[in-house]
Amino acid sequence: MFLKELEIYGFKSFGKKIKLSFNSGVTAIVGPNGCGKSNITDAVRWVLGEQNIRSLRGKQLTDIIFSGNHKEKPLNLAEVSLTINNSEKILTVNMEEINIKRRIYRSGETESFINGIPCKLKDIQELFMNTGLSKNTYSIIAQGEIDLILSAKPSERRYLFEEAASISKYRYEKKKTLNRIEETNNNLDKIENIISEIKNQLLILEEEAKHLNSYKICQEEIKSLELFLIYQKYNLCITNLSKIKRNLTLYEKEKIKITKKIEEEEAEINSLSIELSNLSKEQEKYKYNNYELENRKKLIQSEVNLMLQKKSDVEKRLFDLNKEAENITQKIVTGEQNKKAVSLNILGIDKKLENFNKKLIYLNKKIDNISKFSDSLNIIEVNSKKALKTILEKESFLKEAKIRYSTTLNMININLEKIRKKRMLLEKQLENMVAKESDYQKIVRENRKIEDEVHLKSNEEKIREIEDILKKLQTEVEKDRHIASLKEERKNILKKSIKNNGKKNGKRTEIFYSKYCQKYPDDLCEKLLKLIDNIPSKYEKIMKVVLRENLYSIVVSDISSALNIINSSLEKELDILKIIPLDLIKNIKTLTDDQVKIQNKSVCGFAHELINYSPKYQNLFKVLLGNVLIVEDIETALDISNECFGKYKIISLNGMAINIDGSVEIYSNSVNLENIKDSFYDVEKEIEKLEKEIEALKIKIERNDNFIEENNHIYNSLWKENQEIKKLLRENEKNTTDNINNLHQAAVSVNELKDSLKDLLIEEKSILGERKKVSEKLGILEKNYNILYEYSKNISHSNKTINQIIAKGNNHLNDLSREINDLKNNILINKEKLKNIKEKTENISQYQDEHSFNLSEKRSAIKKYKEELADILEKIKEYKIRINDLDKENPSVFKKAGEIEKIVQKKSNLLKSLQQDKIYQQKMYESIKDKQHREEMLEVQYREKYVNIGDEVNRNYNLSLEKLELYKNISGSQREANQRIDILRENILKMGQINFEAENRYNYQLQRYNSLCEKYDEICKAKKYLELTISEIDKIATERFKKTFNQVRIYFNDIFKKIFSGGEGRLIIESEENILNSGIDIIARPPGKKTQNIELLSSGEKALTAIALSLALWKANPSPFCLFDEIDTSLDEVNAEKLTHILKGEDLNQSQLILITHQKTTMEAADTLYGITMEESGISKLVSVKFEK
Repeated sequence: MFLKELEIYGFKSFGKKIKLSFNSGVTAIVGPNGCGKSNITDAVRWVLGEQNIRSLRGKQLTDIIFSGNHKEKPLNLAEVSLTINNSEKILTVNMEEINIKRRIYRSGETESFINGIPCKLKDIQELFMNTGLSKNTYSIIAQGEIDLILSAKPSERRYLFEEAASISKYRYEKKKTLNRIEETNNNLDKIENIISEIKNQLLILEEEAKHLNSYKICQEEIKSLELFLIYQKYNLCITNLSKIKRNLTLYEKEKIKITKKIEEEEAEINSLSIELSNLSKEQEKYKYNNYELENRKKLIQSEVNLMLQKKSDVEKRLFDLNKEAENITQKIVTGEQNKKAVSLNILGIDKKLENFNKKLIYLNKKIDNISKFSDSLNIIEVNSKKALKTILEKESFLKEAKIRYSTTLNMININLEKIRKKRMLLEKQLENMVAKESDYQKIVRENRKIEDEVHLKSNEEKIREIEDILKKLQTEVEKDRHIASLKEERKNILKKSIKNNGKKNGKRTEIFYSKYCQKYPDDLCEKLLKLIDNIPSKYEKIMKVVLRENLYSIVVSDISSALNIINSSLEKELDILKIIPLDLIKNIKTLTDDQVKIQNKSVCGFAHELINYSPKYQNLFKVLLGNVLIVEDIETALDISNECFGKYKIISLNGMAINIDGSVEIYSNSVNLENIKDSFYDVEKEIEKLEKEIEALKIKIERNDNFIEENNHIYNSLWKENQEIKKLLRENEKNTTDNINNLHQAAVSVNELKDSLKDLLIEEKSILGERKKVSEKLGILEKNYNILYEYSKNISHSNKTINQIIAKGNNHLNDLSREINDLKNNILINKEKLKNIKEKTENISQYQDEHSFNLSEKRSAIKKYKEELADILEKIKEYKIRINDLDKENPSVFKKAGEIEKIVQKKSNLLKSLQQDKIYQQKMYESIKDKQHREEMLEVQYREKYVNIGDEVNRNYNLSLEKLELYKNISGSQREANQRIDILRENILKMGQINFEAENRYNYQLQRYNSLCEKYDEICKAKKYLELTISEIDKIATERFKKTFNQVRIYFNDIFKKIFSGGEGRLIIESEENILNSGIDIIARPPGKKTQNIELLSSGEKALTAIALSLALWKANPSPFCLFDEIDTSLDEVNAEKLTHILKGEDLNQSQLILITHQKTTMEAADTLYGITMEESGISKLVSVKFEK
């Protein structure tokens, strides 16, 4: 049986599905810190049934689901699947391959599967019992848990031995059996209670049957009296119904009289309404005429407004046309001037072409002489390279030895740092305990109730102040972080633009830069631009032109170091790389050493004088920029060119350059100066500025974070102090004895801490001695390495100087060929310019004709718009006359409308009085109708009573109303009947509750009593059987535990001696009598030490002891596979090698081991190697390598 496959999807950092396949032997999982290696261990533990989320490094269950990043969205589920080869049928499932799957959703719901079939988590846990693979066993050790084996209590440690002894299943079965016994006891108690209740009920039921006969006699007498009372109600109902009928006939007559009067009034109201409607129609007619006049007036006014708007538009268009005509005339004048300027340019270009041809003949002769000299130097270079190769091989051997010792020294330093941190922690604890001791002494001596109350108030005020400060700081920190992230994004964008827009060799330059800095961290290796502190804004553009050939150059302190990098590792990666070595430049004589004094106000100065840089690079910039003279304008450049010809390159600020050879370059602002962004000067300077700002923000954030942390610490301490004070105030009298006990405990703790501190100091001294020995060996190696390095340096120096001369000659040849190409290009460019200028003169004459034609069109349009404006003004006058005419018609219409309104008012008043009288009559009618309705309702009620009496008699007594008369003489009056009924009911109440089912219930309870007695006897027998089962389980478990413990004790001592090359490792049971519940102590004595307490061992010794115990447990009961997460973290190289020998030894060579490690030696021992990386932030990725044997 072995682990075959592990699939993870959505679990913690595994946002994408990964699949790990495992074979027998050692599988190592490696990767940098924080990439998600330990999440594999957590995934295996979780799928095997781990439920404690804190042991999986989470706070809540859904923390194990992938939470997303800036690119990927959070997932809604996490799933882990484990495939195990069960060909040996170790697991109880009868299949050769078993797949265990566990799934969790974001809602918190979980699912478990065995071979795709849904199951309970309990089923998975039971499946792996006694296999060494259940949770918290020796076969799966999570990160940082190797030390817990030793630091755990003896009682907690025994669980590992139970798993090794395969008795965890027995313990589980025992627990289940005990639970069943407890349930059985509960059931027996319940049955006993039920039987006693039934006995009591049987006695009560006998008494209830006696009261039944007397109850029936009373009920018969009550029935006859109740029928007498019902007859009385029946008689009353008939008399009331005859009275209601008489009242209803009177109400009907009154209603007829009122109805007639209402009809007469309604006829009169209708005639008045018709008259009023006719008058209102006439009134509406006059209103409509008035409305029509107003509408016509508004329409004419809107036409006037429209004409006024049109007038303003025409005036505006006239103004625009006049302006356009003026512009066209101006263009015609400028066109004539341009024609004259173009003819002058044609003469200048002809002169330049003649000069370029002369210079081309001179440069071709110079190239032939240089190429002959460089051939002779190449032969010398080949011989020197052979001698250098043999020295470099010896140098690499010494370097490897040096690295080995330096890593050992680093491990010693790490262990030393851990001890020092632990010592500091103990010192702090000691200081705190001493402070506590003094506090307890003060509390015991005096009652501090009043003093504590004052202190409590001051603390609460301080807490409020700190809360305000923390809120302000947190908002400031969040704001600063947001700004820093924005600046970081801007910086990254700028860096990407440099990479994307850089020259072809930009990437290779970066490779060289990084490799040089790695190998020679103390030497200078920097881009030229980064050595310039500042360029004044006035000269910024022109300096980009001057430096454009050296923008991608890398300045190094030593040419030999640079060539060493190129020859050793970058020969294939580099095509062209421009390097400026300071050791060569310092020997070059600069032109500025014997400068010509130029007295002219328009001369700005030499280029190296106009920029700011560190004084140590003065010679560098003199060589690069010392022969470049910057002047204000083209005229000054031409004036001083005769004086400085052949010595300096002269460049004017407005874009002209006169080279040393006499050639002239023109840089137009639109093309060359503005677009020299390829230099990346602006971008790199902005990046540098952003980096400084980000660094400042980070310092500020860190400072604020520290301040927040300090305030939080103060806040917590004050809060805790307040809680303590409140406790003291509440329980001041009771706590006196407790404080005395605390004082004794504090004194004991102080003594224990002092002892621990002494032990740590001894251990620190021993590690310091070891570090001294390793440092001495490392020093000897470094001396030998430096001697060899100097020797190789001297040998290669001559080779380098030859290379420099060859490179210089080649560079000079390249410069000359570039100059020739530039001359040829300039000749072609000037010829093209001449052609373009001639075409331009033709275009100018065409434009002149077009402008004159447009001018004539504009003038005709102006005339047309002036005529249109005169028409608009005439229409506006006509509309104003029509408005005045309409204003005169309005008064006559208003007069007629007023007369009609008075007649309408009179008629409406008369109509109103008639309507009020009609309403009064209607109210009278309604009141009579209401009275009639009430009588009708009473009639309905009495009829309902009549029907209800008949139903009641029929339903309750099974009699008709005719037979009811038989009971009219039962009693003298209703009063006597009610009194007799009350007496009979009191007698029934005195009897108590009558149970009509007493006999049936008695028989049922008796049968139930007999069946419960039988069940009680059966459960007692089952309980005895369960008790026997527990005793048998305890016997088997005790025997197995003893046998396994003795095996583990022997194996532990053997493995301990192998790991430590001696010493003693023992296991002791605390109580031999109660072996199943006793704890297990560990005694570990490495060679040369007599330590009794395992806490005094170093972290490395603790780790080795814990590993020895884990392997001993595994050897006693081998599990299908082992998963160890960074168990070798605190081991040095030597102990790590010992561990790999044991893992690959005879005992474990057939097992399946999975190790998560950072140790090189552990990786070398692996048969299969998996790498976990995190290319995208937050998502782990898998890389695998399988080694052939």
